[in-house]
Amino acid sequence: MILAAVLPLAVAGCGGSSRPSSQPAHVPATTATTTAASAPAVTGGRLVSAGALRATLSGENHAPRVNRPWRYAVTVTNATGQPLSGTVAIEFLFAGQIVAHDKPPTHPITNGLWQSTLKLPTAALGYPLTLRAIAHTPAGSITVNWPITTKR
Repeated sequence: MILAAVLPLAVAGCGGSSRPSSQPAHVPATTATTTAASAPAVTGGRLVSAGALRATLSGENHAPRVNRPWRYAVTVTNATGQPLSGTVAIEFLFAGQIVAHDKPPTHPITNGLWQSTLKLPTAALGYPLTLRAIAHTPAGSITVNWPITTKR
């Protein structure tokens, strides 16, 4: 089964690695997306709006290379574009199921920005994964997704 092969996925980021979720759970994705300007040091991006919140998740590309640094960034603002602080949880999904979390799973958003570098392991090679960021701010929470398929 493909899912069983992805469950041991380990992702190195922020000096740590993720650990597989012991019981994957389906988490509904936010579907309102439009193209947006990129965050620092990355290209592309998806802007998601949810009421008074706006969030963008951007990565270098959609095809990170195994065991090589791959940068991504999350920006969060209010409806008028002012940066918001809070936390962001990073998850990895396969076929809609959570298969891993970043370690530590949550990070601080300062002045509306969280950015990091990941190294995806060989075990992730060729699998269509989704990098999910769930931002929590005093104004509410918002979820954004970035599809990736790891290449050699």
